[in-house]
Amino acid sequence: MQMKNLLNIKIYTSFFFVIIFLLGANVFKDYGIYTDDLFQRSNAFFWYEYVKIFVLEPSLSFANNLDKLISQNSFDEVKIINSSTIPSSQPAILGIFCEFFIDLFNIESSRDVFQFRHFFNFIIYIIALCFFYKLINKRFKSNLFPFVGTLFLFLTPRFFAESFYNSQDIFFLSLTIINIYVGFNFLEKPTFKNTLTFSLLSALAFDTRIMAILPVSLILGFFILKSLRSNMYFRNNYKFLFYFIFFTFFLIIIFWPYLWVNPITNFLSAISELSSPNFKILNFYLGKYVLSTNIPSHYHIVWIGVTTPLIILTLFLYGAILLLRRIFVRSYKLNNDLNDLWRGDKEMFDIYFFILILFSILLLMYKGLGYTGWRHLYFIYPSIIMISLYGLYHLHSIIKLNIFRGIAYFLIIANLSYLAYWNYKFHPHQYVYFNLMFKKNFHKNFDMDYWGLSNTTAIKYIINNNNHLITVGTKSFATLEKSVLILKDEDKNKISIT
Repeated sequence: MQMKNLLNIKIYTSFFFVIIFLLGANVFKDYGIYTDDLFQRSNAFFWYEYVKIFVLEPSLSFANNLDKLISQNSFDEVKIINSSTIPSSQPAILGIFCEFFIDLFNIESSRDVFQFRHFFNFIIYIIALCFFYKLINKRFKSNLFPFVGTLFLFLTPRFFAESFYNSQDIFFLSLTIINIYVGFNFLEKPTFKNTLTFSLLSALAFDTRIMAILPVSLILGFFILKSLRSNMYFRNNYKFLFYFIFFTFFLIIIFWPYLWVNPITNFLSAISELSSPNFKILNFYLGKYVLSTNIPSHYHIVWIGVTTPLIILTLFLYGAILLLRRIFVRSYKLNNDLNDLWRGDKEMFDIYFFILILFSILLLMYKGLGYTGWRHLYFIYPSIIMISLYGLYHLHSIIKLNIFRGIAYFLIIANLSYLAYWNYKFHPHQYVYFNLMFKKNFHKNFDMDYWGLSNTTAIKYIINNNNHLITVGTKSFATLEKSVLILKDEDKNKISIT
């Protein structure tokens, strides 16, 4: 009977993710180009060519390889913005993999290139959703919660839209999910295989965003705490900590071609550049314009509050209060052996998610840094959902009457249905979603389409409603020259950008 239930769950799970994949495959062509899309593609193309030359001409040194590429300067409009921005020290690991397939399949037109990039980004996101499902199941050992939590993430409108085109923040979110999952495996059972897997995902995450240092360091912190709790754990596993450090630094260099010429010097230079707020923009926040390097301390908290669906936000606040109470009670009774800090891996997971959220927000508060919403904190959203599921789990355990449990789950289903409807109704502009707290006045208080995604829709409307050449311009910083790259070739000739 149990084997039959397991088989049914696997069938339902497979069907669930097939539906998600087919949905994405049906809509990925509907999204336009965002402001940084061309730069990300240009940078990725450059470093892919760098790697390709090294593979095809291994006799060239890394430095000569780089000089050769820069001197060629033979990129077309799709491959470069201007020579002063390419090459960049910014990592481009996702883009390099994507460029390999673009080269393999001989994709040439700008429309096909960017649509493939969007689809590739969504494929990575689907893989991350599968690991998120496994992560939820690891924590709650439930047949229902993994579906609910995965739908919470997938149906959140902003993340639904950005999973197609946001090749930095969503890719980092995806890697963070997978990295946390393999990191927990490393904590539970340190082996050479788990250590190598954790190192691989940590390097990939770090080579996407240096903020990866937070989730990775927390895993290592819990490794040390578990060692303090048990001398046997430390004696048996300390060697894997050294293996992790060695493999991770080695793989960081392998996946970051900018470091190949001079690993130490370039690494320090890149970290200094990427961690310094040298790029400044104006954010429209609470009805005023604020500089991205001098944002209010409440900036990210407010953005999270107004763009997260209320059902997730409510359950998160409830779960966070319960978790804080448990932490304070345990800390008060803490003995010298640390045996009451958490009881079992499940409670350790809860503390991990909460600390990751707290430390990440505090770090950006300290730096006073924020760019167009809270996208640099997207990687903590799965942790927010995990805490909300903890709140739901507690509600499920204290509600004994089936009628009240039915009401609670009806409300969750109703909210998920509303999110699905919202995604459908406002497709492909889910990136301007605000929850009910700012349903009417969001345009008076916050940036909306700060990446210019709607430019493509507007241009298509103009083309479809005119039968002669139209000259089009914009007052926005999101230039139309980028937006037209994803149009059909015949449509590009129907407008003139000024």
